[in-house]
Amino acid sequence: MTKYKDKSYKKGHRHKKRGLVSRTLHKFKRDFYDLFSVKSKKPKEYRPFLGKGTDDSFAETAYIIDDDGKSIREVHYKPRKHHKNRSKGKGSFINRIVHRWNKYKSRRGKKIHKKKIEKRHKKEFKRRQRIQLIRKFIPSYKGGRESIFDDEQLTEEREKQIKKGFFYYTVNSVALYVIAYLLVYMIYQLTVLVVASRWGLDSVLYYYDLAFNDYSPLWSRYNIIVVTFSGPFISLIIGFVFYKWVVNRPKVKGFVKLFVLWIGFHGFNLFLGAFVSGVSFDEGFGYVANWLYLNVFWKFLISLIFLFILGMTGYFSAQKFLETSNSMIRVTKKYRTRFLFHQVVLPWFIGSVLILLVKIPNNMPYEAGTLVTMMFAVVTVLFNIKAEPRPNMIGHNKPTKIVWTYIIILLLMLTLYRVGLDTGYHIVLKYKLSLSINPV
Repeated sequence: MTKYKDKSYKKGHRHKKRGLVSRTLHKFKRDFYDLFSVKSKKPKEYRPFLGKGTDDSFAETAYIIDDDGKSIREVHYKPRKHHKNRSKGKGSFINRIVHRWNKYKSRRGKKIHKKKIEKRHKKEFKRRQRIQLIRKFIPSYKGGRESIFDDEQLTEEREKQIKKGFFYYTVNSVALYVIAYLLVYMIYQLTVLVVASRWGLDSVLYYYDLAFNDYSPLWSRYNIIVVTFSGPFISLIIGFVFYKWVVNRPKVKGFVKLFVLWIGFHGFNLFLGAFVSGVSFDEGFGYVANWLYLNVFWKFLISLIFLFILGMTGYFSAQKFLETSNSMIRVTKKYRTRFLFHQVVLPWFIGSVLILLVKIPNNMPYEAGTLVTMMFAVVTVLFNIKAEPRPNMIGHNKPTKIVWTYIIILLLMLTLYRVGLDTGYHIVLKYKLSLSINPV
């Protein structure tokens, strides 16, 4: 009978125990194949009897009967080793236990090896941070090995491509800067609107301001402070969440990381910078200082502290901005400062000018001053010349190009922002909560 050609007959394959239904279907399929098979059958194979207790599978000689049924050929072949059937007794159970134990040890070993590698990387990162801290006070300190971000020898053609790519980085960064500003700014205004509605204070939302009825008898010292403080407070929370948590996620790389950084910077600036601008023009966040009856000395001192915090935030953000590069070459010592200028400083300037142009002719001094205070956060990035990115946080080495998706989203948001809020929206929110408990 012709042997059924199934993958289960491959050498070294162990049969799994079949159920009753599976065995019946398999037998039916095998018989059906043998019945309707049109291929020529293999010649019958004859193996001599080697004696009782001897397995004929170890015979090295076989006699094959030809198709005519008369002549016999002697064929030598290499003995084939067959797997022993699994016994259903005690040995099979022990083998399974041993097999599972070996798999557990293998998985455990891989986890231990992975933890060792992570520990080694953390140790190396702490060593680099320690060296950078020492170099801030002792610039000539040469502890540790050479950095992988040292200058490299490049061809003239490659240098031309790198210089051309800085323009693409600037365009993409400008788009992300403005998009991030619009998102945080709208959250700022909507938060103030919702908090003000708590006291029945309705407002009109424009693209340049959130207008209230300043002569309403509903205003009091308490709700003035709470309403004007709510917007900067929610911005500060956004800044902490995106700058401290989201940006450090392993999967956040490249332009996504740059977008998260801009959101964090706008969040911090709409609290720290908004206070400086507010006390300078007696608007916005400055109402909080006025209604807390702070004198000029305290206003000036707090403004200096807030600007200093903005500057230090930008200074220590140089590493994070370097990690937004998609190429290791752009963060070498030769191109590092230029990369930060095109990735951070220039987009801030162009983006701020674009925002002011969109708000013409109703540019509020408070809003313009808040955009200017961002300078303390972005310019100080250039002064941290010793900052080095973490190699594992650099994005994939892709060709630099303009991401048109960002440009389209930017144009759509600017259009909706300028045209949609041109005439303003009068928004009235009313809250009503009633609770009654009566005895049965």
